[in-house]
Amino acid sequence: MRKLYIPTIAIGLAIVYLALAGCVTLTDKSIPVQQASAAIALKPASEPLTIMTWNIGYSGLGKESDFKADGGSMLRPPSKAIVRKNLEGIQGVLREQQPDVVLMQELAGPGFLTFGVNVLGGVKQALPDHSMFFSSDIRTRLFPGPLSLKHGLGTFLSVENDGTHIERIPEEPEAMMGLVRRRYHVQVTELTADGRDWALINVHLSAFDEGANTRMEQLTAVLNLAQSYYAAGKAVAVGGDWNMRLAPTDYAYTADDSAQFWIHDFPRDELDEGWQVAVDTSVPSVRTNEQPYTPGVNYTTNIDGLVVSPNVEIVSAEGLDLGFEYTDHQPVILKLRHRDQAGAPASAQ
Repeated sequence: MRKLYIPTIAIGLAIVYLALAGCVTLTDKSIPVQQASAAIALKPASEPLTIMTWNIGYSGLGKESDFKADGGSMLRPPSKAIVRKNLEGIQGVLREQQPDVVLMQELAGPGFLTFGVNVLGGVKQALPDHSMFFSSDIRTRLFPGPLSLKHGLGTFLSVENDGTHIERIPEEPEAMMGLVRRRYHVQVTELTADGRDWALINVHLSAFDEGANTRMEQLTAVLNLAQSYYAAGKAVAVGGDWNMRLAPTDYAYTADDSAQFWIHDFPRDELDEGWQVAVDTSVPSVRTNEQPYTPGVNYTTNIDGLVVSPNVEIVSAEGLDLGFEYTDHQPVILKLRHRDQAGAPASAQ
């Protein structure tokens, strides 16, 4: 495995900037937002709604990569060419699928992790007929472009909606590596499909918090928010990267179990009556990053999917098996429609 280190000049600049700014962390306390319109008028939403959730790992965690925080050796991808290769693959999937809604995590602007590649712009380019709402959960301040970080959530819609806004959720008590603090939040989009009101929530929970304590606090906040929209009469879908195993899995692997230190099960007993988890357990949605990907070696499981309210029918949930070629997560595509709560139970995993 190839080892990558931050260049000496980068470390020196970091020290200088910290000394000048008197910063406790390198990241901005605010949550900057960037929006873009669709190239054409958005179409009216209709059911079933097609929703894709995908953590794209800033186009830097394809099959060739490992990651330091997961027990690997790399701080960033092997090369700029690899980032571009991954982005082109991600764009191809998006152009082929064209879902009504894309809930995306780990989008990134040009900066240190992407070797200057504008991943966010490339994703929008692949979805010209979708509006875009991007919000940064990690954004450095004072650093020049090549050393900067701009990293976060994106919601893309090809259907008419009432706009997207953010809601903050609990943060980790300490900054990562003592320098980078993630500004955790969710994105909430409201829309009407066939006369029925929906609330869609894009979520990315903590991954490396001790004992999953922060994750549990975040989960409580997210589920309470979702319940409030359901109580207001809306159909609710909360989707993204939960960083919790959504269902039992038994995919073959030979890697050491130590790489699974961050994995905890989603506590289904925390869900109110009638709430469901939508996940495709026939295709893994994530792999461990302690080493580059080798089929049958890395541990894989499902942490990407939706939690939906009792008035939602899960028409289908399909994971796309891309062989972890472009990202360490694989997309999940779900079709949802409103249902009469007195009707037959929806199919859920």
